[in-house]
Amino acid sequence: MIAQLDTKTVYSFMESMVSIKRYVSLGKEYGYSSLGIMDEDNLYGAYYFIKECQKQGIQPLLGLEMTVHHKDEWINLRFLALSNRGYQNLMKLSSLKMTGKREWADFSSYLEDICVIVPYYPEIDSLDLGHDYYIGVYPDTAQSNFSHPILPLYRVNSFESEDLEALQMLKAIKENVTLREVDVQSQQGLFLPAERLEQIFLEKFPITLDNLARLVKDTSYEIDSSLKLPRFNPERPAVEELRERAIKGLEQKGLWNQVYQVRLEEELSVIHDMGFDDYFLVVWDLLRFGRSQGYYMGMGRGSAVGSLVAYALDITGIDPVAKNLIFERFLNRERYTMPDIDIDIPDIYRPDFIRYVRDRYGSIHAAQIVTYSTFGAKQAIRDIFKRYGVPEYELTAITKKIGSKDTLTTAYEGNLGFRQLIQSKIEYQKAFSIAKKIEGYPRQTSIHAAGVVISDKNLTDYIPLKYGEDMLITQYDAHGVEGNGLLKMDFLGLRNLTFAQKMQELLYEIQGISLRIEDIDLEDKATLALFAAGKTKGIFQFEQPGAIRLLKRVKPENFEEVVATTSLNRPGASDYIDNFVARKHGKEKVTVLDTVLEDILAPTYGIMLYQEQVMQVAQRYAGFSLGKADILRRAMGKKNAAEMHRMEESFIQGALENGHSKEQAQEVFAVMEKFAGYGFNRSHAYAYAALAFQLAYFKTHYPSIFYQVMLNYSSGDYIFDALEMGFELAPLSINTVPYQDKLADKTIHLGLKTIKGMPRDFAYWVIEHRPFSSVEDFITRLPKNYQKISLLTPLVEVGLFDGFDKNRQKILTNLPTLFIFVEELGSLFADSSYSWTDTEDFSNIEKFQKEQNWLGVGISQHPLLVLAKNPLYPIVSLSELSEGQTATVLVEIQSIRVIRTKKGENMAFLKVTDSKTSLEVTVFSEQYRQFKNLLHEGSFYYLNGKVQARDGRLQLVLNNLKEAVSERFWIQVANHNHDSEIYHFLEQYKGQIPVVIRYEDEQKNVLLPGYFVAKDASLQESLSQITMKTIYR
Repeated sequence: MIAQLDTKTVYSFMESMVSIKRYVSLGKEYGYSSLGIMDEDNLYGAYYFIKECQKQGIQPLLGLEMTVHHKDEWINLRFLALSNRGYQNLMKLSSLKMTGKREWADFSSYLEDICVIVPYYPEIDSLDLGHDYYIGVYPDTAQSNFSHPILPLYRVNSFESEDLEALQMLKAIKENVTLREVDVQSQQGLFLPAERLEQIFLEKFPITLDNLARLVKDTSYEIDSSLKLPRFNPERPAVEELRERAIKGLEQKGLWNQVYQVRLEEELSVIHDMGFDDYFLVVWDLLRFGRSQGYYMGMGRGSAVGSLVAYALDITGIDPVAKNLIFERFLNRERYTMPDIDIDIPDIYRPDFIRYVRDRYGSIHAAQIVTYSTFGAKQAIRDIFKRYGVPEYELTAITKKIGSKDTLTTAYEGNLGFRQLIQSKIEYQKAFSIAKKIEGYPRQTSIHAAGVVISDKNLTDYIPLKYGEDMLITQYDAHGVEGNGLLKMDFLGLRNLTFAQKMQELLYEIQGISLRIEDIDLEDKATLALFAAGKTKGIFQFEQPGAIRLLKRVKPENFEEVVATTSLNRPGASDYIDNFVARKHGKEKVTVLDTVLEDILAPTYGIMLYQEQVMQVAQRYAGFSLGKADILRRAMGKKNAAEMHRMEESFIQGALENGHSKEQAQEVFAVMEKFAGYGFNRSHAYAYAALAFQLAYFKTHYPSIFYQVMLNYSSGDYIFDALEMGFELAPLSINTVPYQDKLADKTIHLGLKTIKGMPRDFAYWVIEHRPFSSVEDFITRLPKNYQKISLLTPLVEVGLFDGFDKNRQKILTNLPTLFIFVEELGSLFADSSYSWTDTEDFSNIEKFQKEQNWLGVGISQHPLLVLAKNPLYPIVSLSELSEGQTATVLVEIQSIRVIRTKKGENMAFLKVTDSKTSLEVTVFSEQYRQFKNLLHEGSFYYLNGKVQARDGRLQLVLNNLKEAVSERFWIQVANHNHDSEIYHFLEQYKGQIPVVIRYEDEQKNVLLPGYFVAKDASLQESLSQITMKTIYR
C-alpha cells in the first residue's frame, strides 16, 4: 500500500501548484486509495481536503510540516493525524506554531494519536525527542541501518513538469526578487501515479509500504457539524433568563398587552424548541455593551427585525407587531437554520467591540475569521508581468483592458485590444500563460470584514487558529467554521452609524440639544419632503443617481413609501417602477390577483414587492402555515424546480380547500413565483430605511451639523451638495483657517486637512505659530524643512495669504527670492524691507480652477456663477436635472469628442460643468452640423435639450445652444414709441450679445428675447437719434 503524504497544496502560499480539488480527483485517477497533505505550519486547506476526499471515496491522511527548536538545534518534522483525536491534536499543534510557539516542549503535550516523522538526516541517530518517531525516507535517501521505523515520503508541489516556470514565478513574487535570482529546479516534485511511486519505494525501501499500511489502516476523521452554541450564563437556564428579560423589555416599552403577550410566547417557544435561547442572550449582551459605551447601534438588520423577542431585548429598534413584520421569515420550526443576527457597529468602534468579545468569552474562545485573497485576473497579470521587467506604465495599460468581472480567459476572448497586446511580444505570451495557471489560487490571508466565531469550549477542539492583532484568527474560512457547527456572527462596521453618532454628539456639543436617535419620528413631514425632492446626497442607500431619480418619481409621502422605494431600487423589482409610480399617483388602476389578498398588497399598490408578502399570500390563499410559506418562498427565490413543483401541488390543493378554482390558484402561484425571485426582505428594508431616515432628519433639521460630520468623516465630497442646499464658502485666511472643516451660519469654513497633499505636521505648525502679520513674517518663522515651493504653492493658490496681498501670482513668483533672503539675513529679514517683483495676477477662472485642484471646490467667483445670477433664460442646475425633463443649462464646455457615425457623419460628445456638477451632452449629426463652428472648449453656453438616462447616468441630448456672454447691450428710452425702429436696427447688427431695453416711463428693464447683437459703434450711432442712451456693459 502506498499513499502520497508529503504534498504541499496551494495553501503553502506561492510554494505549490497543487489545488485540492484537482489533487484528489487526479489522485483517484492515478490509483490512490489514500492521499495526504502536509502544508508548512498551517491547516488552511484541511477542512476542504477532508470533505473532498470523503466525497471522492479516498482515505484522507492529514499532516503538517513544521520546524521546531530542540536542544540547541532546529529540527524539521512531519506530523500525521492517525484518528479523530489525532486530528484535534494536529489543530492544536498548528495553532501553537501559528501563534508564535517554536520550542519542542510547547508541542510535546499534544502528540496523542499523532505520528511524528523526522525526515532523514545524517545525525538523526543522536536525536532524542522524548517520544517515539518514524524516520521519513525519500527516493533519494541513502540506504542505511535506520535507528527507527521508516515511512515513505515524497514531496509533491506540482502536477506537470511545465509547472516549473509557474513555481519559479511564485517564488519570485513571494520573495520579491527577479526570476534570475530564483532556483526551484531541485524543489519541484511532480505528482506521480500510485503504481510508479509504489515501485520506487518497493525497490529501495520495501518495509516502508508495510509500515505505512499498518499505521493508517484505521485512520479516519469525522467533522462534527452539530451546532455548538456558547452558553451565556452557566449558572442559570437560558430559557428562564431570556423570558424574564423579554417580558421586562416589553413592560418598559409599555407594550404588555394580550396581542404582544401571545406573539412573545409563540416566539419564545420556537426559540427554545430550536435551542437558541443562549444565542439571543449572547447577542443581547453584545448590543448592551455597545450601548453602554455610547455607541449608536442602529435599528438592526436582516430578518431578525421581524422578531418581537429581538425588539423586546433592544437587539432591534422596530416594533414588528405595529409594522406587520413576520417572525417566521426569521425563524420557524419547519426550517431549521441558525438564526442570523448581524450586529452593526459604528466603524470607528469595531476594534473596541472585538476586544470586548475577546475579553468577555476568553481569547481562546473567540476569533476573527480568515479569508484567502486570491490571484485575480489583474493581480496575476500585474505580479507576473512585473517579474518580466514590464514597466509600470505598460502594466497599467494592460490591466486597464481587463474588466472588473473578467477572468483572463474572458478578457482574452472578448477584448480584441487585450488579445493584440498579449500577442505583441513573446514574453507577454509566456507571462500570460503563467498568469492563467495561477489565476484563482490563494495569494495570502486576510481577515473577514465582519465575521467572528464564539465558542464555549477551546476553539482549537474544533478548528485551527493563528495569531491576530486584536484577537486570534481562524485558519478555516467562514464556510469551514460553519461546517464545524460553530457560531459565526457578523459584526459589521458601518460608516453611516458613525455619521449618525457623530451628528448626535456634535448637536449636543454645539447647540446643547440632547437627541435620542431612536426616538426620531419616522413620519416627520419635513424629512419626507427632503426624500420627495431627492435631496438625499449623503443619505444611506439613497445617494446614488438612480435612487435619487426614483425618489423624485415616487415622491414618498410616508415612511412606508420610503421603505418601498429602497426595495424598488434593485434588479428585478425595478421592472415594476413604472407601474408603482403610476398607481401611486392615480394614473394606473390598482389591480390585485384576488380580493382576499387586497389588504396584503394594498400598501404596495398591488405589486408583490416583499418576500413577506409572498408568504402572506401563501398563508391566506392556500392555508399554508407561515413556516411552510417560508420554505416555499426560499424554493422560489433559489429557483429550486423540484421543490417548487412539489409545493405547487400542495398550494393548489390548499387553495381548492379554501374555495378557489384550480385555474385561479395556478395563476396566483405563477405570479408569486415571478415576484419571489427578486422580492426584498421587508424587515431588513424597514430597518435600513429607518437609518436612512434618521440621517435625513439631521440633514433636514440640523444641516450645519450634518455637513460638518459628512465633510470631516466621509471620504465622499459633500461640499457641492451643501452649496446646493444654500451654504456658502468662506474665503480662507492663514490666521483663521481651522484644521478640520467647520460650518456655522450657513457658511463653510474649509480646513487645512482639505488641501490635497497637506502634511498633517505642517498644518499643525501653522495653527500653533499663528497669527502672522505678513507673508514675510510667515516665511521668516517657517522652519527650514518646510521652506519648499511645493509645500507653499497650494497655500498661496487657495488664497490663504489674500489678507496680506490678493495677487497670488506675485507671491508665488517671489517665493524663491524670499527663501534666499531669509537664508542670508535670518531674523534680520523681518526688519528689512523686501522689494517685491510685480506680476499680473491669475484671472478669476484660473484662481477658481487652482482652488478646485487643491480643495476639490472653487472659492473664487467663477464667471459662470456671475452669469447664473442674471441668466438670459430660466436655467436648471445640473444637480437638479431629472430623466425625461426638457431643460436649459448654463455650462462651460470642458472637452469635445467628435466621432464618425455608421452613416459617415460627424457627431460629438461634450463634457460640461456648471462649476459644481459635470454632465455629458450628446450632439447628434444634425445639431453638430448647425453648431460645430460655435463649439469651443473653455467657452460658456446655454444648452437646451432633453435629459435622458444612459448606463445609469443622466445626459443631455442637445437641441439648441447660445453662447453665454456676461456683456449686454443696454438701451435707455423714454417709452415704447420707437420700438419698431429699434428692432429694425438691431436686426442689422446680429451677434452674440443680448439686448436689454430700459423704459423710463414704466421704470422697467426688458430683456429682448431672440435679439443678439455684435459690438459695433455704428449700431450705437444709428440709435442715437431715437434713444436717450446706449451702452455695452
